[in-house]
Amino acid sequence: MRVTEGKLIRINLSKYEYTFEEFKKYYEMFLGGRGVNQYILFNETLVGTSCFDPANPLAIGAGLLCGTEAPGASRISIDSRNPFNGGIGSANAGGNFGYEMRRAGITNIVITGRAEELCYIVIDDDHVRIVKCPELRFKTVSETNKLIREREGEGFEILCIGPAGENLVYSSSVIVSGSRSASRCGQGAIFGSKNLKAIAVRGTKTLEIANPEAFNKAVENCVDKLYRDEFNKRRMKYGVYCYDAPWDIETPYKNFSGEVPPEELKRKLMPEEFYSLKVGNKRCKSCPIGCWAIYEVVNEREKLYVEALQGNSIHNFGAKIGLSEPKDVLKAHFLCNEYGLDEDVTANVIAWAIDCYQKKIINDSITGGLKLEWGDPKLVYELIEKIAYRKGFGELLSEGCLKASKKVGGGSEMLCVNLNGNDLFECLWTSVAWALGVAVSPRGGTHTRGGVIEERLKGASVETLIKLFGITAIEEPQSYTNKEKLVVYMERVNAALDCLGICMFTHNSRLTMLLPEDYANLLTSAVGREYTAYDLLLLGEKVQTIERAYNILHIGWSRRNDIPPEIFFSRPLAGKYCLNREQYQVLLDKYYEHHCWDRNGYPKKSTLKSFGLEFIGQKLEENGIILG
Repeated sequence: MRVTEGKLIRINLSKYEYTFEEFKKYYEMFLGGRGVNQYILFNETLVGTSCFDPANPLAIGAGLLCGTEAPGASRISIDSRNPFNGGIGSANAGGNFGYEMRRAGITNIVITGRAEELCYIVIDDDHVRIVKCPELRFKTVSETNKLIREREGEGFEILCIGPAGENLVYSSSVIVSGSRSASRCGQGAIFGSKNLKAIAVRGTKTLEIANPEAFNKAVENCVDKLYRDEFNKRRMKYGVYCYDAPWDIETPYKNFSGEVPPEELKRKLMPEEFYSLKVGNKRCKSCPIGCWAIYEVVNEREKLYVEALQGNSIHNFGAKIGLSEPKDVLKAHFLCNEYGLDEDVTANVIAWAIDCYQKKIINDSITGGLKLEWGDPKLVYELIEKIAYRKGFGELLSEGCLKASKKVGGGSEMLCVNLNGNDLFECLWTSVAWALGVAVSPRGGTHTRGGVIEERLKGASVETLIKLFGITAIEEPQSYTNKEKLVVYMERVNAALDCLGICMFTHNSRLTMLLPEDYANLLTSAVGREYTAYDLLLLGEKVQTIERAYNILHIGWSRRNDIPPEIFFSRPLAGKYCLNREQYQVLLDKYYEHHCWDRNGYPKKSTLKSFGLEFIGQKLEENGIILG
């Protein structure tokens, strides 16, 4: 089977029916993965349909190069609506599900309807089954994986939800291959709303490379680059959390207080402290990096094997909530994975609650008698469980801090740090490019789309800077000069990678790893059709545009949605760093201009025509949205 071939499966859970559809037309437009998902969602999501309506489509897409030996080609995108705001909900994860999916001859899975009983889907090459399995009700992720493997046999890769998704907790995630989390947009709750617990896939087909010799050479060159990079060497040793220190000055310490954490806390959470607990690592299929670290945590009554710790975890549970022991951070991360919770949102709403309690906005009568203190690991574990099951105080926290603060009132709204309804993980004080990239993310504020830290680009040659950004120097982090160019570039690259299924850790916002021409060489030799770096950046722009249009269509997204939270303008970090309101507005104008959008952030008709996206303008105008 050629790389460009495959089938798209459409599954109607209400009718327990499925059909196959040829992939070719989707490949011609968006290659695969996230791009194909977004095309389907834009065209098939009915205006006014709620997130949890059975008619709301859920799309799972394996990147085009998943199933090949392209470095890092293991990623899947899971897309639907976002429970936090009704706009686009989009999550991405590694693991080995995408590899098996493509080896089964499947490119994308589109699910509608709602099963009458809790179920899971089995895809075994061309054979599809929908299995009723009420005994999976409220099973944890590890329990779910164990039961399905016992029933179906070995060789399957599984993605599933935990109790949180079944309970429609907004911060619920989909866990892939046991510990890789597709997070930040409540896609686990979309699964839960469809009574869908899991999908298991097994494939035995081989993807045929168009030009094996050229492809193997391109793979060899990419791997060599990744192995030579000094930052990657640390990542291969430590895992994802491989930085020199947990933070410099900027953290969300105690719910974005603007204070700098004490040095003692920083020392306790250094990478070496976690490395001492590391007992092994895994790697996603075809990945040369192997950042999937495994840790052993031994407590008085338990021994835990904790996988896939993220750099976020240290900010979330260490700085934001105040846990000071690596084993406590690891356990909090473990529990989020077991219950199927996004730890970024979970940590944020817990920090909001503690902040409210400490400021006497909420009391014991609201918390159910819980004493909310910073740095209390047992409290954090208990709240994670309560959120997952919507028990007691967890019910209030289960839909994020914005909804919780509206219920509580009393000034609690001022302590809720969110972007377009999504609880925020990222700090936006010290880097303008990072702030812009996070704020304009169509999925409601996250760094994995366009976030870029200027310091990571330092040291590149003038020739490289001109080639990639059209500039001759990277300005200091607090400068507003040319930052829109950095963000738009990163948006385009990351969107293209999500279509290919290649992990962003193969570039990591650095210019010392893989560049667009490296990805273009892999693609060209794999499919037998020439693609350039420009082609991939154009593809990324098309994906960014269709997601923007989805938000405009369904929730009236506009300029007001692209502004960082107020605290980053008015609450200086360490009394020194903050964003400038006037300069940010000017920067936003330049960002829109770089995308060829109008001053409200709407794509222009001429822009859509130049990309072959006229259907976007037609649908917007059919719904009363007039473009210039």
